[in-house]
Amino acid sequence: MRKIFYGWWIVAATSVIHLWSAGTFFYSFTAFFNPVIKEFDWSYTATSIAAALRSIEGGLASPIVGFAADRYGSRRLLIAGAIMSGAGFILFSRIDSLWGFYFIFIFLSIGISLLLPIPGWTATANWFVKKRSMALGILSASIGLGGMLIYGVNLLIETYGWRTASVVIGVGFWVVTIPCACLVRQRPEAMNLLPDGDSPSTSIQAASRGSTPSAEGFTLSEALKTRAFWTLTAIVTVSGGAMHSVTVHIMPYFLSVEMDRGTSSLIASLLIVVSVLGRFGLGWLNNRIAGRKLLAFGLVLQASGCLLLIWADSFWKAMMFVAAFGPGFGGIITLRLVLQASYFGRKAFGSVQGLIMAVMVLGSMTGPVLTGMAYDSFRSYTPAWQVMALLLFLMIPASLTLRRPPNPAAEHFPA
Repeated sequence: MRKIFYGWWIVAATSVIHLWSAGTFFYSFTAFFNPVIKEFDWSYTATSIAAALRSIEGGLASPIVGFAADRYGSRRLLIAGAIMSGAGFILFSRIDSLWGFYFIFIFLSIGISLLLPIPGWTATANWFVKKRSMALGILSASIGLGGMLIYGVNLLIETYGWRTASVVIGVGFWVVTIPCACLVRQRPEAMNLLPDGDSPSTSIQAASRGSTPSAEGFTLSEALKTRAFWTLTAIVTVSGGAMHSVTVHIMPYFLSVEMDRGTSSLIASLLIVVSVLGRFGLGWLNNRIAGRKLLAFGLVLQASGCLLLIWADSFWKAMMFVAAFGPGFGGIITLRLVLQASYFGRKAFGSVQGLIMAVMVLGSMTGPVLTGMAYDSFRSYTPAWQVMALLLFLMIPASLTLRRPPNPAAEHFPA
């Protein structure tokens, strides 16, 4: 029986970490939203600011985490993040003021930044070249599967209260993510292996064609000089802003159109789970269809979902929104990683990804807050969904202009 390539164990371990971290922190915040407001009588805008602080912290931390992942390795970051995140959720259960809520949310966000997503993506990109689209698609899909936890977290909140639910989640971080983090290794070369499990003879053949993985890629400064970097970053900033706005406000929105909490949490869970179809499917199709065309298709789906959400005042109408928006934003997440790796290589994958995510904070920070302000002003989410759809449609032409930048190695070492 052939031994399983260790890179797939990296994918499995980081997938579990991503599933738990994304499901409990990013996606389940919507389940905590109304219970926290009810207890403290805060406004939607004030509560949404926590999501903005999460995004600000993520934007500031991303370049640092990306550099640290390249320099010191993903495993150390993952272990530290697991310890901090568990402690953060337990501290969250003890808040008694708005400022305490913000402070703990920032602390918790720092821990999550060390867990999700840069360290896992960096390690996975280092372990694969030919099978990178599949590996990153699986890892991205695991984030989407984290959406299944929304329903369970909501049930836990309804049964035991949001404070007890927070403690359970915190302990879960230590039990689930620390053992997985210990399995991660940064590069296959450290274990006398090659990316994709290739044999030395295969690597020699690749070297003769000038395509060895070790020589692959741009430095961060070289990537910053390309049009492709800034075009891709602009697209995912708009897409990420819409995604964060919807995932933060999805349950409050459906509650505002008089759906019950159980149905609202189910829809919120299904939205993230259905995004797996896009996360894995569009990543897989990237081997057959140009990535820029798939990116445009993802934007069409996401924008159409925002328009459908305006009319989603029943479960079945909501399912139409889920079927469009979920695969749309999910596919864009995977395509962002695949296109980044394809365009800029693995030499500085973590640093490039960190800077892209730092710029993305402009969308993920402002989107949820402006959406909350729109509801406070108009007592309706419709204006927010309309603006998001327009911005997403405007990004479609930009996605179709994306092209792979010339390899800088060709300039330094001409044939």
